[in-house]
Amino acid sequence: MKKPKPISAIMDDAKKSRSHFRSLKDNFCSRLAAFRKDREKENQHELEADFNNVLQRWGIASPENLGEVVICLYARLAILAALPLMYGIIALFLRTFNSLIVFGLLAVPCLFGVLATAWRIWVLKNTRFVPFTRWLFGGCGIWL
Repeated sequence: MKKPKPISAIMDDAKKSRSHFRSLKDNFCSRLAAFRKDREKENQHELEADFNNVLQRWGIASPENLGEVVICLYARLAILAALPLMYGIIALFLRTFNSLIVFGLLAVPCLFGVLATAWRIWVLKNTRFVPFTRWLFGGCGIWL
């Protein structure tokens, strides 16, 4: 039979997990602050004014690399679209409530990934920066 842990060991474990959650929260807050800083109006106007700033922010070395980057983004788009499609077919065969829940949890982030990747491809192909929300509300680039 297993011997129970002393209460002091349980309290030590709780303190460790509390500090771990605190560090995760701090890390998330710092990432969120950096994300918001990059999305300020001045930074968006800077990106819209000069396309080379977009390339620099997205980590693309030079405009000559655009073709390679777009090909990689198309591969990413195919993977993000195929993943929920394949699991959707599996869920149809399984026909259980759990498979439906897993499909929903998988499909939502993949859909956002598909939209974000399609936006990046549109920006790089048109060599013109448009904020994601404006691109989305503009019919995914159709009316822009």
